[in-house]
Amino acid sequence: MKNLVLGALLAAAASSTACTSSSTPTDAVITARWSFTDYASNKAQQPADGPCPTGFDTAEVHAKEWDPVAGDFVRGGIEVIDKFDCSAKAGTTDPVDGVFLVWVAITDHSGSSVYAESESEFLDTLDGNLSVTLPSLFVDAGFYDLKWDLIDRVSQTRLSCRDAGATAGISTTAVAVSSNASVIDKFDCTDGFGFSDPLLAGTYDVTVTATGSGGDVGASGPIADVVIKAPNVLTHLGRVKVTIQ
Repeated sequence: MKNLVLGALLAAAASSTACTSSSTPTDAVITARWSFTDYASNKAQQPADGPCPTGFDTAEVHAKEWDPVAGDFVRGGIEVIDKFDCSAKAGTTDPVDGVFLVWVAITDHSGSSVYAESESEFLDTLDGNLSVTLPSLFVDAGFYDLKWDLIDRVSQTRLSCRDAGATAGISTTAVAVSSNASVIDKFDCTDGFGFSDPLLAGTYDVTVTATGSGGDVGASGPIADVVIKAPNVLTHLGRVKVTIQ
């Protein structure tokens, strides 16, 4: 049932600056796979073989232009959406050209109601045809995503990861309000963004830390009462200010 939803955008892709940095097209297709599980089964390393949710029979594979330098979507860039039967658990998109973030949304047949969205994967079509297994959709857990700005404590100006000394990366610590259980995620500082590992639905306090070769070089203030929702809901923390000492 594959249909290109934003048909006019393919023409726009040909003129996109992100897609014309080379005179040779780099068109590639993306084969995406999706699955369903619950957090408890995942912890027990059981296969992610749950059925598609009742009433949600469609999987939309989204590919949206991404600027890895800015750590954000390309302003005015294209987004291509291909639709597949959810029960197929896999689908191959029409050709795209450029650098994209790719994710899958499980929707009803009309696309008006979204059951859940997966995390995103970074893909560059210069590498040719791509195959990506998207993280399982959790029926009892969710995620958060964030972007970060490294800010000099004195000048209040933005720093690069190198100038900030954040050579060992960025980490986030999410502490469950109900139990004090914590989950730590680590990211490459130069990515400029990150997605957490799955968290059981609940309320968390989140802190973002920048780390160098000799230890921590800065941290954000606490982000209190971050609500994580199921199924597989993505909570946006937005841009987080990390003060570099």
